[in-house]
Amino acid sequence: MAGLVLVGASGLTTGTTVEYEKKQVFDVMKKYVEATSCWHSFDKSSEFIKTTLKDVYLINSDKEIGFSEYFVLWGGDKGCNGGSGTMSFFMSEVSKYSNSRPFVVQTDNAFGDNIDINFRFIDSVKQISPDHFEIISWNYADERYGGKDGGNNFPANKFKYTVKMIMGEGWQVTNQVLLEQNK
Repeated sequence: MAGLVLVGASGLTTGTTVEYEKKQVFDVMKKYVEATSCWHSFDKSSEFIKTTLKDVYLINSDKEIGFSEYFVLWGGDKGCNGGSGTMSFFMSEVSKYSNSRPFVVQTDNAFGDNIDINFRFIDSVKQISPDHFEIISWNYADERYGGKDGGNNFPANKFKYTVKMIMGEGWQVTNQVLLEQNK
């Protein structure tokens, strides 16, 4: 899959096709989130930050075969556990493999399982290019950065992470900058 991201980046679709696909992806994610989560970012009455089309990111597209891959940022209580620490953000992958296939949610860990970012406390996500993101998120105090946590829901350190697709390795945090710290 990692190779497809870089190979297909040059074949990105443009204009109305991307906007039309983003709307399709958004609608698929909304149904998925409604079926798997409570108090989520697609619920208009939720206090959670709302998911919009700007939270749908084109990663890869090959117009010739109809392949498209998108990441979608959303938040909620996946599984409806209802605890004080059960709300989180997720970056889901939604893709289709040809023009004759529908968009399907592939995973809620689009960057992979080895990304050391605390998705519970995402402040913002910015796509720089199809294989490059900047993510602002809080994380708990540790030996490297120190800080003082204010309990389970109040981590000590706010970071800016640079996340890139590295050929042969997948998505990696390539830079981490401490922005703010509770002491």
